[in-house]
Amino acid sequence: MASASWFPNNRVLLAVILGAFVALSGCRTPPVYAAPAGDEIIVAGKRFSTGTRVVTWREPGGYNGYAVKPAAHGRRTLGRTKATERTPTLPELQKHVDRFVLHYDAAGLSRACFEILKKRGLSVHFLLDVDGTIYQTLDLQERAWHAGASNDRSIGIEIANIGAYAPVDAKTLGAWYRLGPAGQTRLVPPASAGDPRLLRPGAGSRPQRPDPVKGRIHERDLVQYDFTPEQYAALIKLTAALHRAFPRIRLDYPRDRSGRLLTTRLPESQLDDYRGLVGHFHLQTDKLDPGPAFQWDAVLNGAKRELEKK
Repeated sequence: MASASWFPNNRVLLAVILGAFVALSGCRTPPVYAAPAGDEIIVAGKRFSTGTRVVTWREPGGYNGYAVKPAAHGRRTLGRTKATERTPTLPELQKHVDRFVLHYDAAGLSRACFEILKKRGLSVHFLLDVDGTIYQTLDLQERAWHAGASNDRSIGIEIANIGAYAPVDAKTLGAWYRLGPAGQTRLVPPASAGDPRLLRPGAGSRPQRPDPVKGRIHERDLVQYDFTPEQYAALIKLTAALHRAFPRIRLDYPRDRSGRLLTTRLPESQLDDYRGLVGHFHLQTDKLDPGPAFQWDAVLNGAKRELEKK
């Protein structure tokens, strides 16, 4: 749950002052973006509350996807083939966007992930750091370059996690996770990762489950440490908010014939029609994210409970 200290009262006061100024000046055109409340995502210039801390690209400490020049493909909006075409309205976006693509960033920290994306000319709508802070890098009307053929219909998130590995290649996990004095597994980024730049220092210091999680994706044996409790709590609230903003994003994930999580690429017969949450590995055979440790049901059930509160 978001801490009250994350939503400074001076922002509320600023919003009141600005509102009064506009009213007194007789200005009929309100600003495109209202004063940020600290928990809102931006969709076609409109704000949707999430109930958890969101830092947008417009705020100090945010990650600005607009400052990154996309490699080779240029800037486009969702549902449009050329940057010169009219920007879609929110109702138009809601008829078009139907996937929420989940990635682990394999960088371990959102700061490092954003630097890698910049170098590669890639982008993603959200970064979710280990402390549970969500960073929005672009308005959700923008087409981010994160999931191949699904870019034009999807919202993407990079969840900070060093990733999944074959058991024989899992040395990287040992560099990031260690046993603490009490025998609990701790997330300790190595010095080579640089400054974590966490908004909540000390938060996100352990995985949700203490032991490495084993699983199979694309018929490959893998091992991965779980995401942090703070990440799950924030992702649940974000997923609920995205469903409210884009009702075509169903609260479900790809399943096999027995109703269990599909751990391979979606069959071609289902790929075009699928709507809902999806892992990167559901779209491409060369991808493993969000990995075998990701708790799909916990996120979906949590998001459904959030929606029942409204």
